[in-house]
Amino acid sequence: MNINCFILLPVILPILFGLILLLFPIKNDKARDITNFIFVLINTALSFTAMLSWYGEGVSVVEFYFGLGLEFKLDRAACIFGTVVSSLWPFASLYAYGYMKHHERKNSFFAFFTMTYGVVMGIAFASNLLTMYIFYEMLTLVTFPLVLHPMTNAAVKAARTYLVYSLGGAAFGLIGLIFMISIGSTEFIYGGSIGSNASSNSFLLPAFVLAFCGFSVKAAMAPFSSWLIKAAVAPTPVTALLHAVAVVNAGSFACIRLIYFIFGTELLYGTWAQFLVMALTIITIVFGSSFAVKERHFKRRLAYSTISNLSYILFAATIMTPLGLTAAFAHMLMHSITKICSFFCCGIVMEQTGREYIYELDGMGRKMKISFVCFTIASLSLIGIPLFCGFQSKWRIGIAAVSDASPLAIAGLIALLLSALLTAIYMLSIVIRAYFPENSNIKNTLKDLSEIKEHSWQMLLPVICFAIGIIILGVFWQPVLDFISFI
Repeated sequence: MNINCFILLPVILPILFGLILLLFPIKNDKARDITNFIFVLINTALSFTAMLSWYGEGVSVVEFYFGLGLEFKLDRAACIFGTVVSSLWPFASLYAYGYMKHHERKNSFFAFFTMTYGVVMGIAFASNLLTMYIFYEMLTLVTFPLVLHPMTNAAVKAARTYLVYSLGGAAFGLIGLIFMISIGSTEFIYGGSIGSNASSNSFLLPAFVLAFCGFSVKAAMAPFSSWLIKAAVAPTPVTALLHAVAVVNAGSFACIRLIYFIFGTELLYGTWAQFLVMALTIITIVFGSSFAVKERHFKRRLAYSTISNLSYILFAATIMTPLGLTAAFAHMLMHSITKICSFFCCGIVMEQTGREYIYELDGMGRKMKISFVCFTIASLSLIGIPLFCGFQSKWRIGIAAVSDASPLAIAGLIALLLSALLTAIYMLSIVIRAYFPENSNIKNTLKDLSEIKEHSWQMLLPVICFAIGIIILGVFWQPVLDFISFI
């Protein structure tokens, strides 16, 4: 076997493990959790080994016709996205073991949860648009049961909405795929794989816009974002998976691939297509932040925040410069660790107390000190306060916008500043209520919380690690920039 085939292991093994867990359930919870966690750690080790040892290498699994096939390659973009996923997944799994302790159908949950790991790595390592599209569709199929898992009426409706939006978006993405196949170029090449002979094609820009909008459905770009809010009914590990690690980042990553590795910025920059998609990202930034301010449900407020911050990534990407590409990947990394930390803190509070609304959080920070210290750190990062990682990525986006200096890029920069203000309002209002109750009778408020305590170490350890990571990445930024830089 070709040694490059080891690139496939982080993709194939989680899918096989999940299928085995579905067919042969492990009834003992402790045995299943230990087995699953050991496997996740092994797969993460395999992922990093592949990225370190076979960077720049590729492997063709099967060829369909005329050079079109299922292929994987480890370029810089693949390694960046692969690092984000592989780094966060073990922590997400550990958190899920604690969260799902008293839930039903845990075997099917962890089967699909683990399969998602492999499918997302398939998107990361894909060498061409066809391979990425196949795994992009598979991602919908393996995450749909996770959204449906609670089996409540709200979960059924949310899962149906998620399926309709995802498949509808994929249909638009298919238009781009068919267009690329028709001109004979689906391989990811930095700078674009479309030759100059296709630049005069009248369908080029419409195909790009349709494909971008299709892939951006998973990135929750307006007006395709309502599925993300409804999906908040899913268990918190799934919500974090959808909002911070897998699904939304897969959508952003697909859009980045489309711009920089398929169509190319030379063909798109300065066209109406660039202006249109950039305008949509700017609208989404303001839309998500504005609705987050008025939202009173704890998890749904974070969901609206995700909508806004994902469009930070897409806005940076649509600047269509090397600085913009670097800024997009920077915010993908920083937002992932920040948002998964905040969602996990939210999940601890909701699971321990049963309280879902922000007005119910009065005084909670004095009883669940670890969770709310970590949530405060995540909030400061999300706002963009210096010495936290969110500042570093937002600063890069600002630099990219100023360097481009086009009217729409400057409008996007203004939207970022407005969003930062709104983020401070909707995140700090939670923190302030948690530490300084609005209720004038503080003693009675704290007495009502006397039975509340922190959750198990399985849920606390990940959020502590994420909070520490937010600070470390915020202070020691340069090595990360060197890793993700396309300049």
